[in-house]
Amino acid sequence: MLGDKRKKEKSLELGFGSKNYQKTVRFLNKDGSVNIKRKGGKGMDNIDIYHWLITTSWTNLLIVILSGYAITNTIFASVYYWMGFQNFGGILGYDGPARFLDLFFFSAQTLTTVGYGHVYPNATNVSTVAAIESMCGLLGFALATGVLYGRFSRPKAVLLYSENVLLSPYEDMTGLMFRVANTKQNELIEVEASVVLSYSNPETNKREFERLELEISKINFLTLSWTIVHPINEKSPVYKVNKEELVKRDAELIILIKAINDTYSQTVYSRMSYKAHEFEEHAKFVPIKQEVSTEGSVSINLTDIHLFNKTL
Repeated sequence: MLGDKRKKEKSLELGFGSKNYQKTVRFLNKDGSVNIKRKGGKGMDNIDIYHWLITTSWTNLLIVILSGYAITNTIFASVYYWMGFQNFGGILGYDGPARFLDLFFFSAQTLTTVGYGHVYPNATNVSTVAAIESMCGLLGFALATGVLYGRFSRPKAVLLYSENVLLSPYEDMTGLMFRVANTKQNELIEVEASVVLSYSNPETNKREFERLELEISKINFLTLSWTIVHPINEKSPVYKVNKEELVKRDAELIILIKAINDTYSQTVYSRMSYKAHEFEEHAKFVPIKQEVSTEGSVSINLTDIHLFNKTL
């Protein structure tokens, strides 16, 4: 059914174009980010520092903050040392490295406006540089605070997807299915899923996009886990198509899930994709165990979302 002429009129345009690449491509990474690199911009057009600071890992952000803090203090300490330690009062170091260390800590106290007063400037030019550093410190910490607030206040959906897509027995046919669960303690309501199959069509030499009809495309609450199923019937673009054919066509399953985060009362999105080699034929998900406490609450182990058994 892949490439069936009856399906061409239903082909979608998701913004990835229709070019039929000679190599295997992946439009969405496993973390949901778009796998497109934009080149050719002028100057700062290719750089979005705020977006990177908001979306990068906490480890990277911590490295940037600590590195910037250390580098800034080293630069100002070097300027103070070049201007002469005799322009400062309270210097206790007797040699060059010890005096530089005193000036480094003086820079840290000035940058953070702590100002312990152990080392102090007693010349106008040094005081001027210290005033400039204080202003840089105020601006720098304001920017850092804004980034931290943006990261904490940004509503998002953190979903866990099963590692594989299964081609499983479903009612009296076969179903293409994967599982998803909410990893956070907040609640996602009005959860809606959209699944698109992308594949290379050798007949048209184009990339085709087909929206897959789902058994259930919307649920009210994502409290436990959700098995999203596409029934493979005569109307399905993957009807009578096996994994080998999907791999040959460089197929990719693109998923977009939209929900409302009840903590922020805002719409959030989650993206994910599976390549054809991540499909499993003749397999069936293992039911996720649900444990009930004495208080009546239900708990599940999210790692069970990936478990499946092979069928005959």
